[in-house]
Amino acid sequence: MHSDELLSIGELAALSRLTVKALRHYDEQGILAPVRVDPVTSYRWYAPDQVRRATLIGTMRRMDVPLPVIREVLDHATGPEEAVEAFTGWWAAQERRHDERRGIGRYLTRQLRQQGAAMDISTRTVPERTLAVIGRELYQPELEAFIMEAFSTLFQHAEAHPGLRALTTTVDEPTYVLYHGSVTPDSSALVEACIVVSPDARPADGISIRLEPAHQEAFTTLAAAEVEFPDILDAYDAVAEWVLAHGSMREDLPSREVYFADVMAAAPTDPVCDIAFPFTAR
Repeated sequence: MHSDELLSIGELAALSRLTVKALRHYDEQGILAPVRVDPVTSYRWYAPDQVRRATLIGTMRRMDVPLPVIREVLDHATGPEEAVEAFTGWWAAQERRHDERRGIGRYLTRQLRQQGAAMDISTRTVPERTLAVIGRELYQPELEAFIMEAFSTLFQHAEAHPGLRALTTTVDEPTYVLYHGSVTPDSSALVEACIVVSPDARPADGISIRLEPAHQEAFTTLAAAEVEFPDILDAYDAVAEWVLAHGSMREDLPSREVYFADVMAAAPTDPVCDIAFPFTAR
């Protein structure tokens, strides 16, 4: 391509509605390289067909699309439909995060107004139980996938070992998610997925066996529609406040979600889960 057919960096900036500084940055990041760089002046020259790419990059950056996603959309996709799929996949994830952030905003507003949700708190004595456990240190974005994968592995193990436990989740044979700390996008903590198994259970690859002692729990019961984050935080707050008023938290046993029904199969109003805190009464 002759030099008189090329666009200067200033022309490309004007045509794509980007700044010269932005174009230089995209060159440095390897997502919009000029077709020619003058060896003496280091001046950048671009092909006319790069205007569309520059415009797309600029528009996606206005939406805060990360550079790796832009590369996937513009460079790694094998055609227009795959490029659209890569972008819409990222955008769908952002919409889910926006919905979550709106929920967190409502939760924070209630907390700042000191208007925590009123919930019925009950107590019970939990017998000694043998648990099959898969644990992992993780951040919040990893949480949902880990829980789904861990329970799938645990129930596949139970299916392969008849007599280990029933293949349904019940009050007598619940499943647990134990949180050994706060899991956020910025801080990780150990999270354990657990199922109740027979006392003669043995460890397997990636699955440990632990005997959990009998203890008292304070808990509140949630329907399927109430276990979604961040709505579930109200339940954690309510049980924690009750424990603070009536006893003390057991430091050796973390708070947990106790599932006694299949959340995926339940109707929105069906009870499926207890938010439970092991505690010692005063």
